Amino acid sequence: MPRTVALFSLGGAPGVTCAAMALSAVWPGGTGAVLVEADASGGDVATWRRLQPDPGLTGLAAAARHGGASADLAAHTQILPGGLSVCHAPVTADRAEGAVRLLSQNPGVLASPSGPAVVLDLGRLTPGAAASALATWADEALLLVADDLAQLRRAKEASEALTRSLPRLRTVVVGGSGGVREIENALGPGVWGRLPADERSASFLRGETNPRKPERRPLLKAAARLAGDLARGADPAPAPGAGAPAPAPEWTGVHA
Repeated sequence: MPRTVALFSLGGAPGVTCAAMALSAVWPGGTGAVLVEADASGGDVATWRRLQPDPGLTGLAAAARHGGASADLAAHTQILPGGLSVCHAPVTADRAEGAVRLLSQNPGVLASPSGPAVVLDLGRLTPGAAASALATWADEALLLVADDLAQLRRAKEASEALTRSLPRLRTVVVGGSGGVREIENALGPGVWGRLPADERSASFLRGETNPRKPERRPLLKAAARLAGDLARGADPAPAPGAGAPAPAPEWTGVHA
């Protein structure tokens, strides 16, 4: 089972943070997953969820640099209502970039054979950025691309170089319609499928609304299928109605 999954984009705004939160919240298994917001441009979770500055990524990065028991990831997380553990980034780029750079030099603090899986929100990835090392180090890497002609073209042109450094790369298209084969024809192999554009789920993940059964929302259901595929190390799972039922996840942090 993969222990670390990195999510990132190449540009645009495909909703990497919301996707990472959804994936963390529905990760299968008893230990679940923790979200580490390692976006060097600055994080959103603290603002969305009105979190205190500490504990968070800055403390984890400093502890990783010095080593010792204080580098334990769990000591640098905050628990959202519902149980999702989050290690959030500073909101400003000047502080976040330094923390991400330190973490990229000491990524071992994220590894835990018996603890929760780690979902890394790397935001927008640029060549030579510190977060690139985290994407390479992760067990799985997910490139999120908006269903937009310019973004799809950018992803296709970058795919060869990305695959060389990220052999387990999967592409996930956000929004739009059409099947996996159609996306593969446009982008090439390594496509998982689509995450639906679902503003109600995004609003819920940001802490703005509290629907009765969020696990039934399209984004959370699709994230559960993706999490199941990643946890099993399997090929992309068929969408419901395509010959196989979606796996039933254990909801480990999906309630606001």
